[in-house]
Amino acid sequence: MAGRQLSYEELVHHIVSGTPVPNILHVPNVTLDASLSKESNIRPRAKPWEKPCTASIPEKASKESSAAVFPDQEYVQRSQSLESLSKYYSMETEFEQQMQRFLSENEGTNSSTVSRQL
Repeated sequence: MAGRQLSYEELVHHIVSGTPVPNILHVPNVTLDASLSKESNIRPRAKPWEKPCTASIPEKASKESSAAVFPDQEYVQRSQSLESLSKYYSMETEFEQQMQRFLSENEGTNSSTVSRQL
């Protein structure tokens, strides 16, 4: 096996002409008999997204889950987080609207108070 290293041109010549390339081991194709194989008893490892969910399902969602079967726990967890996120955004919008009303009411009151003082 201790032969000289082939140049690129020599390697191409061997491949194109179909001659065996020196220093390359020939490994024969082996097909095993099906009777030699056995059934595996090992469970495949769970993928990261297949890990069991530890979050609790609210009562409302558990009633809905009896009507519709969810494909996996991750879907339930994601939908719960989206639901809580939408609740947060609706509360934030309501707060901003109330704040705007409060400021606009006080703006009118403050300007009339200032004009009375002058």
